[in-house]
Formats: sequence, C-alpha cells, structure tokens
Amino acid sequence: MKLFDFLKLSDEEQFKVTWNKGVYVDLYLKDNIAIILYTVNDFYVEIYYERNTTERLYKKTFKQGELLDKYLDRIKAEITSIL
Repeated sequence: MKLFDFLKLSDEEQFKVTWNKGVYVDLYLKDNIAIILYTVNDFYVEIYYERNTTERLYKKTFKQGELLDKYLDRIKAEITSIL
C-alpha cells in the first residue's frame, strides 16, 4: 500500500492497517505521551497515546524528515554505547 492510498482510508481503517500490516519500529516517550513508530511499506506512521490512560490521541504519517530524527538519534546513541 502506498502512502497516497493509505491517506484515502478513514482514520479507523488507517489504524487497523497500521496495526495489522505495519511493522513495529520503536517507542518514544515524551512527557505524558507515548509515541509508537510503525513502518508500512515505504512510509512511517506514528501513533500518539496518553501514557496514563493509553487513550489514542492522534497519528502522523511521513516518509522521511525531522519526525524520524528522534529515532535515529537514539539508534546512533545505542550503537555508540555498544562499541
């Protein structure tokens, strides 16, 4: 599924595709929000949750850019600590 086709789906269908066909990549915690990153084919989906209630807040989709940077910085730090 391409990003254009994904964006034509309803919000609920987008969540279902993300959970059923996406691949979990990472979890990022910031303040009271948990952000789970998935990859679906050639794009990424971040799903934002309220940490205390696990209520689903919203999602963001992207292919590249600054939204991905917070994950890449952590990966670099983990690799550096291993070496």
